[in-house]
Amino acid sequence: GYYLSKELAPFHIDFGIRHDQISRKGSVSHKEHEDEHEGEHGDEHEGEHDEHEAELEYFERDINTTSYALTLSRDINESLAVNLGFSSVERAPSAVELLMNGPHLATGRNEVGNFNLTPEVSNNIDLSFNYQNDGFFANLNLFQNDMDNYIYLLDETEEEHEEHEEHEGGLILANYLQQDAQFDGYELEIGKTFDLARGSVTLVYGRDSVSGEFNDGSNIPRVTPERDLYKLFYVEDGLRFVLSLKDVSAQTDTAVDETGTDGFQMLSLNLSKTIETSPGQKLTVSVFGKNLLDEAARNHSSFVKDEVPLAGRNLGIRASYTF
Repeated sequence: GYYLSKELAPFHIDFGIRHDQISRKGSVSHKEHEDEHEGEHGDEHEGEHDEHEAELEYFERDINTTSYALTLSRDINESLAVNLGFSSVERAPSAVELLMNGPHLATGRNEVGNFNLTPEVSNNIDLSFNYQNDGFFANLNLFQNDMDNYIYLLDETEEEHEEHEEHEGGLILANYLQQDAQFDGYELEIGKTFDLARGSVTLVYGRDSVSGEFNDGSNIPRVTPERDLYKLFYVEDGLRFVLSLKDVSAQTDTAVDETGTDGFQMLSLNLSKTIETSPGQKLTVSVFGKNLLDEAARNHSSFVKDEVPLAGRNLGIRASYTF
């Protein structure tokens, strides 16, 4: 790899390039099922005999990938900075994506890899604006990721699952595939800090949004929905209070045979006090509450969103001592 950082008026330039040589070796077990049917006038062993033979197929591949990134930064004035980034990132398929061939209980799926997968290439453009002045701050990041050979896991349809359900032990059959795709989105954060007589209060609003489509116009599965985030911070001499509300929109832009997910609001708070007991030694006590509205919330990007919702109302206290 190689990295360069240089001032070239009026820009600050960062450049990096990396080359990887990756070797993937492994084997996949295939079960062969043979049904033998004897005639009605066969010997004493007439009937049906099932033979299950496991055959190993060995694979070995050498994969070369090259990635680079270039960022141009410029301070427009004392308050505003602009960054423009270009990058091309190659990712070799993982061992799981290449060689998986069996149940993955954490996702409730029988996953099947594909040893013919080629490296995934992401060509990216990022444009960011950062503003800070007199306690007010704002950050906006716009991005577009053009993906060649995007690797993803696709579930079988309901009809196909009914046909394979008994053979797959009730697990959904899912195959690792790849297809050209594109992601577009933005991240926004705006805030203001107010100085008080004995501390400071900071109000923050944030929002992020991403959309993903394959080149044929169909939706990419398990894309995170739009989210709004509201936060209030109060800080005073070792005392810190944080109140946050995350408003997650419903996700209706779904892939083929993918179900939508309802939106939810997640209200949380944290109150902590740090006391210096002696030089270099501190005691921190925190009281926290998560999902105070006790929402039935589900993570759309999770493979098991229907079976495993996010945790309900959670209250607690914790203490830590550093020395």
